[in-house]
Amino acid sequence: MPSQTFLSASLALLLTLACGGSSGAPSSNSISGTISYTGNVGGGRALSIAVYSTYPPKGPPLATQLVQKYDLPYHYSFEGLEPGTYYVGALIDIDPSDTRYPGMLNAVRDPHGFVGGGSLPAPVKIVDSMQGTAGVDIRLEDPR
Repeated sequence: MPSQTFLSASLALLLTLACGGSSGAPSSNSISGTISYTGNVGGGRALSIAVYSTYPPKGPPLATQLVQKYDLPYHYSFEGLEPGTYYVGALIDIDPSDTRYPGMLNAVRDPHGFVGGGSLPAPVKIVDSMQGTAGVDIRLEDPR
């Protein structure tokens, strides 16, 4: 007959697996947060989120997400990132005629923002391969 300890451990493992195993902590090698926007652009436009290694961005992003259907605020997550310093930005691509580069920023028209906001975004650091960084929020603002 199985011991009480074995049964308790098995039950805990089963419950963890059944509930998705999440303790609320961020995944390792990840950046996650919430994107918010209170401006005038209506729904139905693509939301583009990107991770860069430099600011201002030079070259293509290291990782991107182009989300066609979403509600704001929107929770995002990038996983599998190497330790390093990153800049995370997002935009709502409002120009339906610019189909050459979906998700590319047009700073004159597109609501956009970076982590930390303002004129100099805040860097996001992943120090080691077991670290995840949560609460990396982005507030989109209308162009000025």
